[in-house]
Amino acid sequence: MNMKKLLCLALAMLVALSAMALAETGDDLQAQLDAANARVAELEAQVELYKPYYDKQVVAEFGEDGIIWLDDAMKEYEAAASAYAQYGLSIDDYAAGIKEDILKTLVRDAVIDAKAAELGLSQLDDETVAKLQAEAAETFENYVDSYRSYFAAEDATDDEARAQTLAALESYGLTQDALAQQTIDGYVDEQLYNHVTADVTVTDEEVQAKYDAMVAEAQESYSDDRNYNNARNSGDTIAWNPEGYRAVKHVLVKFDDDQAKQYSELHSTLDSLNAELEALDAPAETEAPAEDEEAPAEATPEVTPEPTPEPRSREEIQSDIGNIATEIEALYSQLLPQAQQVIDEFNGGADFDSLIEKYNADPGMQNEPTATNGYAVSANSTTWDPAFTEGAMAIEAAGQISGPVYGQNGIHVIYYLSDITPGPVALEDIADAVKDAALQDKTSETYDNQINAWVEEANPVYHVDRF
Repeated sequence: MNMKKLLCLALAMLVALSAMALAETGDDLQAQLDAANARVAELEAQVELYKPYYDKQVVAEFGEDGIIWLDDAMKEYEAAASAYAQYGLSIDDYAAGIKEDILKTLVRDAVIDAKAAELGLSQLDDETVAKLQAEAAETFENYVDSYRSYFAAEDATDDEARAQTLAALESYGLTQDALAQQTIDGYVDEQLYNHVTADVTVTDEEVQAKYDAMVAEAQESYSDDRNYNNARNSGDTIAWNPEGYRAVKHVLVKFDDDQAKQYSELHSTLDSLNAELEALDAPAETEAPAEDEEAPAEATPEVTPEPTPEPRSREEIQSDIGNIATEIEALYSQLLPQAQQVIDEFNGGADFDSLIEKYNADPGMQNEPTATNGYAVSANSTTWDPAFTEGAMAIEAAGQISGPVYGQNGIHVIYYLSDITPGPVALEDIADAVKDAALQDKTSETYDNQINAWVEEANPVYHVDRF
């Protein structure tokens, strides 16, 4: 309640008391009025006295009597400062803009809450509240289980571990009650969103416009192989495909942990040997003396340099490289029988998907959408192990498989699923997804426009200087 309302309430009470006194005593009317006026003047003086202190606590005003208090804004600012500090940044460099954003967000949230209450959307029945609280309780227990290993001592009993985890979560502001309130608030916000956007539809023209925008965006983004593959593998709607790609599946016969460690160590050694070999071919760099360079005023003591070891011969290095290559080949030979089994069964008529189910160790071939669509590979792909890319592109025709492909994670047997048709994907092939995307865009825009209109109607005033 703002200061003006407090004064009006005090005056109303004073008038009521005066009327009661007149009715009960019948005393001189003028004396009663004089006393009332004196009390009014006293109250007004007190209001003026305390108003500056009151004003300092109000950092935003909106609507008829909406207020954002300094304490609430400071909590948000301190949280933002903590987030900046985690990245080694000082919030002081951005303070003015962040404070203004905080006030606008708090006003926006308050307007949303007020509208939800006005529309009766925040008045939830007991059954709904109980359901939301149960959901929050389940989520909270999942948090406790997930973070127990981070916050509980190793030798703690179950009760001690739970208590330690609860205390740690509470220090971050996460309690079951707080999560329940957050869940309820989110539900109310969802109801308001649905209320505002209930009648939103899209026209054929809007769907076409969304399709054209998706194609244009894909053309720009998918020139990068990683962007293209990330979009495909995440299940995004693909509206345009770049040139030169094929879809492949594979069976990965994977190194176990010990084999993977050996492979990594051997390759590290191999890289060092190759670098040593390249150094033999690099011309020696000598520093030429500067012309007309003056001798130092005082002679410096001579320091006997450490003897430089003689470089190894090319033959010695190549011999070591050959030995490492033999050890790597031996690692692959441990996997080769199973890889050959995959090839033999495919050549015997087995469906490749059944071989994936039976032998494969790559989760990407078991999870959608890649389990169905495969991986997209081109000669210039940077997403995949180069050995995998080379093996995939060497297969002559769709429906065929590669031989054993030696990769970083083991041996691949790759199946050429199909060519990926370059250029725009026909609208009719992705019509439902495009329509959904267009509708989502329009509902979000409709909701934002309505919230902005409500905020504007509230005529907010921001006192950033008090923040």
